[in-house]
Amino acid sequence: MGIDSNLTFLKAFFSARIERVRNVRDDRGAISIETIMIVAGLVVVAAIAGAVILSKVNEKAATIK
Repeated sequence: MGIDSNLTFLKAFFSARIERVRNVRDDRGAISIETIMIVAGLVVVAAIAGAVILSKVNEKAATIK
């Protein structure tokens, strides 16, 4: 049984990615304004989706009773 070429590829690929991340030094440790805005927007969208789903569930529960 030989070494699977897919595993060899994945190992090399992720090793290269890890090495690239280790060498990036410009924005390490600081969250940019854009990142904060994107996260805040996603939280708002998730809250709206949750409210819509919750209202639909409550509506359906009221008709079942």
